[in-house]
Amino acid sequence: MQRIRLQPVSNFILVSVKVIGIDGKSFRDIEVALDTGATTSSIPRYVASALGYNVSNPKRIESVVTGSGVEEVPIIEGKGLTAIGQTVENIEIICHDLPVEAYVEGVLGLNFLMNFDLNISFSKGTIELT
Repeated sequence: MQRIRLQPVSNFILVSVKVIGIDGKSFRDIEVALDTGATTSSIPRYVASALGYNVSNPKRIESVVTGSGVEEVPIIEGKGLTAIGQTVENIEIICHDLPVEAYVEGVLGLNFLMNFDLNISFSKGTIELT
């Protein structure tokens, strides 16, 4: 079981995520929103590019519904994402730049969270993944 302190910010829960580069060694830490309504986790395009992923030649392109409408976004096969002390390897990641007003760089979605039991305790101020 891994536990972190709950970091509620405005209308979302802030979580630090380590994005593993295509070489399996490099990484970038980003701040994302924990989003149980998002099917797939997302990171900014510049983070993917900086970590060696070819956003111009992704695994596939998909239409996704965002706050600003339907957008075509690249999907990459990420080496791994680590959050709340847990890692999911070989995970699909949407490369999408959120607006500055979002205050986060991406989302931690169900394709990561469904690998664990998630417990959010607002009264204790903790998030646990087991």
